[in-house]
Amino acid sequence: MPNTYRARVLFVLVALFAGGLGLSLAGCGPTIGLAPGLVARMDVAGARLDVDTALGLVNHLRSDRGAPALVRDAGLEAAAQKAADAYAAQARSPQRPAPAKAFLTSAGYVSFAETFSGWRASTDDTRTLSDPDMRRAGLAVSTDSATEFGTYWVLLLAP
Repeated sequence: MPNTYRARVLFVLVALFAGGLGLSLAGCGPTIGLAPGLVARMDVAGARLDVDTALGLVNHLRSDRGAPALVRDAGLEAAAQKAADAYAAQARSPQRPAPAKAFLTSAGYVSFAETFSGWRASTDDTRTLSDPDMRRAGLAVSTDSATEFGTYWVLLLAP
């Protein structure tokens, strides 16, 4: 498993830097790295998802494809959290909640950078992320260490 984790992290880093994100996400200092909100582990006590930084990464992809930026929506975030909690409790992907017109799910990735990398590697998920008709978003994560995947992500999108 450590080799799989390292491979996923390496893929994320290569994908981000190849896309020109390395400099825009660099910290203050001489080294280039990912923003802490993107690589923070969500499977540890007290973890808090940095939704603004995560959506910034999604919006960078959207900008590259000519789609408008997504804005946070409190209603979609609440629905995303409810769906993520259900996903963790049932260990199976939930159905799309009513307020969303599109959604993405993922399980097993402990950081948003890993989750985004997985979505970005999928043609269908990239198409969903880049849909110019989507303008609002709600993102949530839920964890349950007693389950197979442990960490469960839901991104809801709406016009």
